[in-house]
Amino acid sequence: MKIKTQFTILIFAIAMIPLAVAVSLPVYHYLTSPQRYLMKGFREVSRLNTTNLTSDELDEIRSIIKSIPPNVQVAIYSEHSILISNIPELKAGTVRSLFDIITFMSDTSGEYDYQMQELHSFWTINSGKTLVISRAPVSNSKSRRKSNYMMPAFILMLLFETICIALTIALSRTIFSSIQLLEANTQKIANGELDTKLELPQKSRDTNEITSLAENLDRMRGTLKDNQERRNKFIMGISHDLRTPVALIKGYSEAISDGVVSDMDSIKKSLSIVETKAEQLETMINDLINYMKLNTNEWRQHLAQISIKPVLDEFVSSAVETADVYKRKTQATIHVEESATVFMDKNLFTRALENLYNNALRYTKENDSIYIRAEQSGDRIKISIEDTGIGIEEKDLAHIYDIFYRGTSSRREQGMGVGLSVVKTVIDSHGWDIDVKSEVNVGTTFTITIPISVPQKA
Repeated sequence: MKIKTQFTILIFAIAMIPLAVAVSLPVYHYLTSPQRYLMKGFREVSRLNTTNLTSDELDEIRSIIKSIPPNVQVAIYSEHSILISNIPELKAGTVRSLFDIITFMSDTSGEYDYQMQELHSFWTINSGKTLVISRAPVSNSKSRRKSNYMMPAFILMLLFETICIALTIALSRTIFSSIQLLEANTQKIANGELDTKLELPQKSRDTNEITSLAENLDRMRGTLKDNQERRNKFIMGISHDLRTPVALIKGYSEAISDGVVSDMDSIKKSLSIVETKAEQLETMINDLINYMKLNTNEWRQHLAQISIKPVLDEFVSSAVETADVYKRKTQATIHVEESATVFMDKNLFTRALENLYNNALRYTKENDSIYIRAEQSGDRIKISIEDTGIGIEEKDLAHIYDIFYRGTSSRREQGMGVGLSVVKTVIDSHGWDIDVKSEVNVGTTFTITIPISVPQKA
């Protein structure tokens, strides 16, 4: 139920309680008053005009009726008949002699106190006397007349007030519990408890704007948690990636300074690699500076349709040179059309390939082989990096992309367990697929599947 509706019903229920009391009192007075019957009979008599009473006489009777107390029964006697009466034994419209009236009063004097008032202004030769006969129960009499309406009216009023109070309490409890739920959930988010699912109300009850807001808060919590994880993965990935070019720059510099690389051609080649890695390091630092844009996925708006073959050729060239330094055998086969283009971020794509290749270098030994293959088939390109290294145990395959996770085979190696997490993040962000197959002591193969778009020839 909507909060606005609940408050409307609540205000209505609160307002109706005093209103019910205010209305019930005059209603009860009216229902229990003998004047109700007398005035009704009086109106009928005056309307029919079946008597010889003048208008002044009728006005005097009216004033007498209005002054009768609620517990008094009254009958108006004139012209040998009962004109108006709420005395059960003296029914209005019956013909009675004055002697009959006096006899009745005498017979019931033990139960009632009688009073007879003669309207002297009503004396006429033809009509006889007009009398107002009133009676009230004797004070010590057990036959005191009880109102037929008192108990039902009281029960009805009590029932109505009980319903209003119960409704007020129920609505107040619903609103209060909803506000408590909202307060508790916002407190959890404020305390950074993003891993804890927020408490939500049952769908069958207590559903209103506040509980709907609680559901939205839980979705926001999930989004914040995902964003936080992506941010942490990106930061750790950047930190991990910064180490690789720094290590290569340091290695080549030491090789040159220690005389390991002495001939001019080798020195030039080493310096070229150092320059390439320095440029890569600068690019990665710029990516770190622009992290906020990347974290909000704004970079997707700047994806470019890039020819993928030159990117792969550049990566393969760098990989072969690096393999010589680490004494690995690297073979590459690229079967991709020059016209094949892909929407991507070139720097992130290259980083993912380098992370996979660096893993292959890390988990292979000297003279082991690494194969880089790129095959185009229809509107798909499959890029695989295969090694003949130590492989990955089956129990670790399901977790290799988890940040900070290090498999059984990798625990003896340096690293923080974020390289493959970065690869997975980049691939997923582009909407691509990645698959892995591995066997212990045989090797591992990572395969990336990328959709392409081939421009129409003019």
